[in-house]
Amino acid sequence: MRGYCVILSLILIWNTSAFAGAAGLNPTPGFMFSPSTTVSETIRLKADTSFVGAAGFSDGAGGVSVLRSSIDVDYSIFRFSYGVSHFMWDNVKSVSFATGSAAPWTDLHDVTLQARLFDNVFLDDWRYWVNGQISSSFEADFPGAVGAGFDGGIAYDLWNGWMVGLTGKTIALNPLSQDLFGDVEFGLVLAVSQSTLHDILLTMGVLDKEKNRDDVVGFSLALTGSDKTYRLSPDSPVRSNGYVGIVRSTLGAYLDYVPDKHWSFSLGPEYHYARKYKLYDSSGKFHSSHSVRDAFGGYFRGRYAF
Repeated sequence: MRGYCVILSLILIWNTSAFAGAAGLNPTPGFMFSPSTTVSETIRLKADTSFVGAAGFSDGAGGVSVLRSSIDVDYSIFRFSYGVSHFMWDNVKSVSFATGSAAPWTDLHDVTLQARLFDNVFLDDWRYWVNGQISSSFEADFPGAVGAGFDGGIAYDLWNGWMVGLTGKTIALNPLSQDLFGDVEFGLVLAVSQSTLHDILLTMGVLDKEKNRDDVVGFSLALTGSDKTYRLSPDSPVRSNGYVGIVRSTLGAYLDYVPDKHWSFSLGPEYHYARKYKLYDSSGKFHSSHSVRDAFGGYFRGRYAF
């Protein structure tokens, strides 16, 4: 039964800076310990792109690679996101769930609107946040698979900038079927702040306080899992008006660079595993599951705040 999607993240973030008083040095971890929506009177833009290399299916000779791009716009307590995943098929006639030479699907789109509900600190060392969310994911016809729910998290300051936290999301989809009811995500996170690691590296002699005083550079490792549901088009050669669930886990290593208060960049290689494509009919009833072999990929992200 597919009643949920699972995300499990164990992340260690190392952010190096060269000067303890430099602008941008953060005393508390930010990655996944901040809500995705923040109160701001300025517009913030984020664009990212990722690539998953070609890999074959375990039940056939065909293969697929994926290029994904997305853009986020933040203003006030709201965030609007749009993403598209482009699938490039290899030897499609050998793909077990394909029909002839027609690609099972080419582009899958998703649109999300979030609003911040809570973001509070309690008992000095604890923090929690909650966002409301509506989403739409589809191959061709908007709105496709419509969902509504919440995402949020809770974090605890273990010691001097070291934090551990739990994040989660629950989304109910529109199909009325026990096989395709909704999505649930959760993550477990461990992180260290920029200023804490900066002090450690200074003590170890890794950083030169004078040479690197204006640099804000970081490094992060992430282990994640995801399962995203899309509504297929009415003329889909796979399942007309059906659904596909894209399942994968990812191990990534990322270099982060913050040149000034407006810009930030992230870049790194990724390894994708435990991948599946799950197919459902138009009522959300499970039809079949197809495993995809592991593949390497890469990720790039740029952010700008006005």
